[in-house]
Order: sequence, then structure tokens, then C-alpha cells
Amino acid sequence: MTTDRFNLYQAVHKGLRAFMTDTLVRVGHTDPTDVQECTDCAEQVRTLLHVCGEHLVHENRFIHTALERSAPGNAQQAESDHADHVAEIAALRAVLAQAEVASPSERNAHWLRLYHEMSQFISDNLTHMLLEEQAHNAVLWAHYSDDELIALHDELVASIPPDEMALHFRWILPSVSHAERVGMLQGMRQGMPPEVFASQLDMARPLLQARDWLKLKAAFQEEVAVPQEMLA
Repeated sequence: MTTDRFNLYQAVHKGLRAFMTDTLVRVGHTDPTDVQECTDCAEQVRTLLHVCGEHLVHENRFIHTALERSAPGNAQQAESDHADHVAEIAALRAVLAQAEVASPSERNAHWLRLYHEMSQFISDNLTHMLLEEQAHNAVLWAHYSDDELIALHDELVASIPPDEMALHFRWILPSVSHAERVGMLQGMRQGMPPEVFASQLDMARPLLQARDWLKLKAAFQEEVAVPQEMLA
């Protein structure tokens, strides 16, 4: 696979992988006898399922349309997978609802079932994302220039509501490489007033490990548009 082309999938999929696996681990270590733990974990599961469902909508609307326009039939497998994922999301919501109202004697079994079914859902998604990153990118790169792919990406991102975008930002930023992180923030800065970009850097700092923050800080200290006090 070439690595010097614009990759529509890479950053968002890194974020989704992190969100999925973090949520699975959280379900696995949640104490079914602790009501607050269960409530907090259930909220993360619901948020993940919402994000996954909206992600399918965005890919169907923008990326699959581009694939079918340039190479008819190339999105069929992914669209079939997406239909399966929609059904799996509905099933997981039902399992979660049962876990939340289960009697004390049944809670452990219901939370274990949620853990197992989430494991299968995430496994399916990991396989599916590889299909997109490999087979779909090959088609997109063969038929579209990087400028066209960037325009498609920007149109997709512009369609995402701010609260959903903030969720993606929270999981993508710590999950991408340093170079990807710098490129992402540089792209954001181009379309923002300095004070808005400063708020984004403010949001970034607690999401990153200390070493990652210091590297990001060093990268942006060379950017004259960012006042030094923002990077203290």
C-alpha cells in the first residue's frame, strides 16, 4: 500500500479503534453490583454505539457514493457489512437495556453477555475497517486526486454536528501519530480565528500524554500565528 496519498480513513479509524477497545475493556471490568459503575459504563457504550451508527451514515453518503460513481460495485461488500452493523448496534442496545434493569442475581450474566457481544461487534468492525483502508483506498486513489479526496473529506467533516465532532476529536487526537496530529491541527488552524484555535489546543492538552504534548508544543512554537502563552 502506498503511504504518500491522502487517506480518508486513517485518522477516524484510529480514533474508532481506540474508542471501541477502551469501551470493551471498561465493560469487562465494570462491577455489576456497583450501580454507579454500571451507569457510567452504560453511558459510554451508548455513546460509542451512537458514534458508530453515525459513522456508517457518513461513509454511505459520501465515500460509498464516490466509490460507486468511479467504480460501480466496489462499495457493495461494505454496504452489506454496514447493514449488518446497523442490526448489531440495535441488538447491542437491547442487550445493554436488559443489563441495566436486570435483577441483582442476573446482572453478572447480562453484563457478561454484553461483553461477549461487544467483542464480536468490534471484531467485525476491525475486519471491516481493514477492507476500507486497503481495498477502498486503492479504488479511491486510482480514480481521484488528493485534492479531490481532501475536498470530499472536508465536505464530510462539515456535515458532522459539533458535539459529534468533539467526540471524534477526543478519541482521534491521542490515537494518531505525532506527524498526523500536527497535520490535523495545522489544517484546523487554517479555518479558525486564533482564539478558536487556542481553545482547540486547550482541549488537546489533557488528552495527550506528557511526551506527546511536549512534542506538539514544540511543533507549534515555530508557528508565528500561535501566541506563546497558549503553549505554556
